[in-house]
Amino acid sequence: MRKAWLTVLFVVIAAGCGIGAEKEDNTTKVIVKVVIPKEVASFTDQTLELRLYEYNPLIADKAADLVEKIEKAKFAHTQGKETTVELVIGAKGTVTPMHAYYLTTFVLKGANRTHIGEIDGKSGLCKVIANGNPRTVQMIVRPVR
Repeated sequence: MRKAWLTVLFVVIAAGCGIGAEKEDNTTKVIVKVVIPKEVASFTDQTLELRLYEYNPLIADKAADLVEKIEKAKFAHTQGKETTVELVIGAKGTVTPMHAYYLTTFVLKGANRTHIGEIDGKSGLCKVIANGNPRTVQMIVRPVR
C-alpha cells in the first residue's frame, strides 16, 4: 500500500513540475514545404515570397499585422521536374493569446504575382498555429489565373 502511495505521489509531483510533458511552443514558427508540381510551366529569375500574418478575429475592421516576410530571389522551376523548397517562417515571433494566424505564398515577377501557393492544393486561407491549426504545412503552387 505504501509503495502505491509513493507512486501516486511521484506522478502528481512529476505532472506539477512538467516532467514528461512536452513544452508548449509559444513561438509563431511555421515550417513550410513549398511544392511546384512538374506540370507547371518553367520559369526563371522570379521571387518566392512567404508572409506570415497575425490578426484579432474579434475585430473586423483592423488589418492583419505582418509577423515575418521571407523572399527567395532568383527562384526558378523547370517543367517536368517537381521543385520543392522547405522554409521556416516566424521563429522569432511570440503567439498572442486570442489571435489567429495565416500564411500567404506567392511567386512574383517584379511586383506581379504569377503563381499562388495553396495549402495541400486547396483554395482558401492557409490558417496556421492557433485554434488547432498546423505549424507544418505543404503549399502547392499553381499559376495565377
